[in-house]
Amino acid sequence: MNNVNFKSEEEVKGYLENLETEYSYQCYREKSGEGCYRLGEFFAGIKGDLGKAASAYQASCDKYDHFVSCNKLGALHLYGKGLDKDRKKAVDYFVKSCEGGYMTGCYGAGVALSGGETKDPPRAAAYLQRACDSDHQESCFQLGSIYLQGLEAVEKDMAKAFRYTLRSCQLGHMYGCANVSRMYKMGDGTEKDQKLADEFRAKARELHRQAKEKAAQLTFGETGGK
Repeated sequence: MNNVNFKSEEEVKGYLENLETEYSYQCYREKSGEGCYRLGEFFAGIKGDLGKAASAYQASCDKYDHFVSCNKLGALHLYGKGLDKDRKKAVDYFVKSCEGGYMTGCYGAGVALSGGETKDPPRAAAYLQRACDSDHQESCFQLGSIYLQGLEAVEKDMAKAFRYTLRSCQLGHMYGCANVSRMYKMGDGTEKDQKLADEFRAKARELHRQAKEKAAQLTFGETGGK
């Protein structure tokens, strides 16, 4: 890779063709789940071909139990990207990913079970709880949101809403910190405390500043900056 002149269209084309050949060999000849996953990432991120990406992820998940690939496939089914939209299949793949120990899969299961024809709020909360217990920040935030308003069989519980929203903030979730600030200000799920409300509002603002700075750095890098 260090010998590739990325300003040369011909060299870049050759490099990408070699990558596709290498990952295809790993997947279909060496029967490597990681190789199939890399092939899926190549098609999704470099080629922009989600149909081929889905095929690679499916081989990786179904044949070789690569749980990150199962999560990727679940997301494609959930949103109908590269294959037909199918929430039931999405749930199946997210659950397989989750049971394999990949917490983003547990989060995906929670999201897929929160609405549509697969709606099952108690199961959704259980999967989000599992991921949150493993410090998956978005799962903590979503679980807090469910308890904040209630979702059918899952009753509104402001104490739990505060607990999980606070945890999401502690894990670096900007909107979690903003919500905790408001909950301290209003006394929702906790005692009113204006000092803590101010502290968490400041933390939310700092996380927002960091996110903007990171986005600016990425944009600068894409335009040739170092």
